[in-house]
Amino acid sequence: MPIVYRIIREKFRNQPLSAEGSRLFGARWNPKGIGVLYTTSTAELGLVETLAHAPGVRYEDLPTYWLSAIKIPDDIRVYSRLEMPGYWQAKSYERTQYWLKEWLVEPDVLAVSLPSVIVPFSQNIIIHPQHKLFSDIALVSQERIPIDPRLWHAE
Repeated sequence: MPIVYRIIREKFRNQPLSAEGSRLFGARWNPKGIGVLYTTSTAELGLVETLAHAPGVRYEDLPTYWLSAIKIPDDIRVYSRLEMPGYWQAKSYERTQYWLKEWLVEPDVLAVSLPSVIVPFSQNIIIHPQHKLFSDIALVSQERIPIDPRLWHAE
């Protein structure tokens, strides 16, 4: 069973396996109304993804983040960069939210592994909470993740 990583804000620390945020707001690979759990293949990628989505925030105002290590069943469909649609790195999510439409509506595998838009040599693993194997997921550990100020340069 592989280990994947998820970084969440302090206020959601007790809900590391919740897909509610993506269900309410949508994200790159899912539209509003369908929740999925966004995770990464490494803790480092999780940190890069997290910081990339916090532009303009002063370092002193960054929230406290928690790193969750999650063990998942090895039921993952892997997509390479060559298999991605031409628009997969687009700034707008309009088209990418529906690229996985069939899986989002009827998940035949627990998770899909996709190249990160930010670090395309690394993988994001998106987990579907409606898949029958979701109940086999286990939180392995959780700890506060420090953000070194050298990584942050607010505008």
